[in-house]
Amino acid sequence: MPGTSRRNGVSVALAVGAAYDAIFAVLILAFAEPVAGLLGLSLPADPIYFKLNAILLLILAALYLAAAREPERYRLVAPISGAGRVAGFVFFVWAWRGGRPPAFLALGVADLALGLSTLAAWRRASVVSS
Repeated sequence: MPGTSRRNGVSVALAVGAAYDAIFAVLILAFAEPVAGLLGLSLPADPIYFKLNAILLLILAALYLAAAREPERYRLVAPISGAGRVAGFVFFVWAWRGGRPPAFLALGVADLALGLSTLAAWRRASVVSS
């Protein structure tokens, strides 16, 4: 079927993004203190918002996984994910330049790589289906 491999590229990009977010979320939920230490963050006495971010990452991971399984059905998830990750890169770099730990730069670069690869796969799949 023409274009199937290109659509598979979208599936792979979204699945990798889902795994990245899910792993990060599980690490935050199960090991909040070590993860915060790795990122150079200090946890407040009540880390509820840090853990809430993990729940939101799990929700995103589930949405990305659904779109990875059926990219035609969820066709707008890939460009939204890609653009959101590029925005995440901008935010992380801004935070790093403002004095946050180097982990922020690393997270930003990871977001940029995931975002650009997702957008590229989506664009290739869009060109094929046109």
